[in-house]
Amino acid sequence: MINDLQPSQQNRQPLPETTLDPREFRQALGTFTTGVTIVTARGPDGAPVGVTANSFNSVSLNPPLVLWSLARKSQSLAAFESASHWAVHILAHDQNDLSGRFARSTSGAEKFEDIKYEDGLGEAPLLSGCTTRLQCRTAHIYDGGDHVILVGEVLRFDKCDTPPLVFQSGNYAIATSTTQTVMPPDGEDPRNVSETSSLGYLLASAYLHFSAKSREHASELELNDIEYLILNALGAREARTYHELITLAAYTGRFVGRESINDLAARGLIRIDDEIEETTNPPEHIDHSHIYLTQEGKVLVTRITSQSQQVEENMMRQLGVPETIALRTLLSRFVRIHSPLIPYRWF
Repeated sequence: MINDLQPSQQNRQPLPETTLDPREFRQALGTFTTGVTIVTARGPDGAPVGVTANSFNSVSLNPPLVLWSLARKSQSLAAFESASHWAVHILAHDQNDLSGRFARSTSGAEKFEDIKYEDGLGEAPLLSGCTTRLQCRTAHIYDGGDHVILVGEVLRFDKCDTPPLVFQSGNYAIATSTTQTVMPPDGEDPRNVSETSSLGYLLASAYLHFSAKSREHASELELNDIEYLILNALGAREARTYHELITLAAYTGRFVGRESINDLAARGLIRIDDEIEETTNPPEHIDHSHIYLTQEGKVLVTRITSQSQQVEENMMRQLGVPETIALRTLLSRFVRIHSPLIPYRWF
C-alpha cells in the first residue's frame, strides 16, 4: 500500500478561515445528485467494517482507479487506513434500508448482524443484491481536510442491470432517463409526447390506453366493464358486500346494479351468502350479504390476472426498468397526496 497521507500533510499550505455558512454550504452540495455506495473492508482485528458513502467517483480507466472519502471522525477510519483492500458496492434502487444501516454510527459487528456476505479480495466483505461491486487494492491515501481521500485500484468487478439508488437534496431517489425515445407518428402534434404536456392529459391518456386493453380482454371473456370490475375486486379480496362494490365502483364513475350481481351468480361465477337474520328486510338482503367467487369464478379471475400482468409487463418492458420503478413511485405518491381516501386495490 502506498500511503500518501503524511507527505500531503507536510506539503499542504494552511487555508484561510472560511466565511461560508456550513449548513447552507451542505445544502448547496446536496443539490448535486450522486449515487449511493457502501464501502467495506476488514479491520486489523479481522472484524468487518462498512460505511455508506456518496463521495465515490471514478479517477482513471487506465489504470482503473476510483476514489471515495471518509470523515476523520469516523470510527472505521483506522480500519480503512490499514486495509490492503476494500470493496465498493453501488447500491440498487431497493437497498435504501441497507444504506441507512451502514450510515449509522455503530460498530461493524452491529452493521453486519444478520447480513449475508462473502469474502472478496483481502477478505473485504462482499454484499449481495447490488447494482455493481468493485474490489479494490488501496493505492493512495490523501489528506482531504476533515476527510481522508482513499484511492483504489480496481482489480475485479461485477455488475447487473438493476437500476441504482441515488441521493439528492437529502432524499433517496431512482435514476431514470429523460431522453425522448418514443416519437409521435408523422403528422401528429409533437406536444402530445412532450414533457411540457398537461399532467391531466398525460394521466388521462395513460389510463385510457391501459383500460382499453382491459376492455379488450373483458370482451374476450364475455364480460362487460362492470362484471370485469366486480370479479377483479373479488379477486383482490373476497367476502365484499354489495354496498362495498357500489362504493368501489363509484371511484371509477360506474354504478354496480343488482342485475350485474345476479347475472354473475346465474353464470356460476359468484355466490351470495344467504345467511341473514329473520328480521332483515329481504329486498335489502343483498346490500349487506357477503359475495364470494365460486371455483369457476376463481379460474376466470386467474386468467384475468394473468392477462393483466402480461399487458403490464409488455408496457413496462418497452418503458424500461428504471422508468417503471419511477412511474410506480410517483403515481403512488400522487394517489396518497391527492386521493388519500381511495382504498387499496379498488379495482
